[in-house]
Amino acid sequence: EDGCGRHAWLIFLLIVTNPGLVMLDHVHFQYNGMLLGILLISIACVARGASSSLSSRITEVSSSSTQQQKGDNHQNIWTRNELWELTGAATYAALLAMKHLYLMLAPLYFFYLLRRHCFIAEWMDATSTNVRFSWHRLLVLGVVTVACFLGPFIPFLMQSDPLGQMQQILKRLFPFGRGLVHDYWAANLWALYLFTSRIATFILRKAPIPAGIRGVIEPFIPFPEPQPSFVAVCLLIGLWPGGIDMAWKVGGWSLVKPLCNPGKFFIHAVVFCSLSGFMLGYHVHEKAIMTAIIPLTLLATNSRHTARLYLRMCVYGLFGLLPLLFRPEELLVKTMLYITWMCGAIYALERIHYDHRGGYRTVLTRVDLVSFFMLAAVFVFMEVVHPIVFMPSGRLEFLPLMVTSVICAVGLVWCWVESCNHMIFGSVKTAWR
Repeated sequence: EDGCGRHAWLIFLLIVTNPGLVMLDHVHFQYNGMLLGILLISIACVARGASSSLSSRITEVSSSSTQQQKGDNHQNIWTRNELWELTGAATYAALLAMKHLYLMLAPLYFFYLLRRHCFIAEWMDATSTNVRFSWHRLLVLGVVTVACFLGPFIPFLMQSDPLGQMQQILKRLFPFGRGLVHDYWAANLWALYLFTSRIATFILRKAPIPAGIRGVIEPFIPFPEPQPSFVAVCLLIGLWPGGIDMAWKVGGWSLVKPLCNPGKFFIHAVVFCSLSGFMLGYHVHEKAIMTAIIPLTLLATNSRHTARLYLRMCVYGLFGLLPLLFRPEELLVKTMLYITWMCGAIYALERIHYDHRGGYRTVLTRVDLVSFFMLAAVFVFMEVVHPIVFMPSGRLEFLPLMVTSVICAVGLVWCWVESCNHMIFGSVKTAWR
């Protein structure tokens, strides 16, 4: 009656019918649906632990029972809360052992659970607490996480040359020899970097630049390819706001603020860290955008702002997946799948966030409508104009892929900035409800 059931069903339908999962798991090749399902289970366990803690504290602060009764109830609730968080950590460790793509979430899980799970707040009265560190919780959390992560590697460690086996695994998991980007650039910051390098090279070759200036700038064009160590530093900087700084702060605030619910922040942080890994990672595949889109679906019904962010990320992120289905017989399938799902998602979220009191205000803005027409023009060029005009002569073979990557990269960088804003100024400020 209050709409919660509607919201839950809509989130479920948006996830299971997502065209990205349909294209990747059933037409292309991958098993992203299973991995993202495990990620959602881990997120649900951590958020459930936060909601259990919230319920316990509200009850505890408002209770008129004796201090001893409150202390007994507090201990029981913390035990249940601890089990949920342990389950979330174990599930994430197992997920990381299955695919190292989710390594960008490791700082978030580490700092959030270290601050929230390994510190215990003992309520002295209704307004004051005493926070202490629990070595027992740290030991249990470490044993559970390490055991779940190392389990799949046991057969390799039992071989005659375990060190050589592990070196081979690491070499295949982190193929730095393949270069900064994939053949089809993922729509991230490195695609914009390489595109700018191509433009600068073209200008340097064609423009009438004075010899003195040309001699100064020529050694730097084309731009040098960033080394893996530099990319790793950029990635850590990109993960800092959500995966380290705010994760530690919110984990601490949740211990001492009676009405603090950090679960919503944690979901926002997962989305932001996934986007940071996509934007700044080394040799990222375009399919990695699904690690941000699927968790963000959980927040699509929260507010008009999160719904707008979700739709924008889907518009650009899913459009970047369309070139994966390149055969002519797949054109109609991917076109109808993308258009019909986006129309259905927009209609459903518009209905959910309809403002009866303030008048009808759309989730999408005029800028979003302009971006739709722009992507439609790119799609027509990619599927109609280029095959007819350029493909027969073999000219500019990869131009459609480059245009798609650059356009989607601009939109997803916009979503990345908005995600950081939602995480810091939206989820944290409204987490005390």
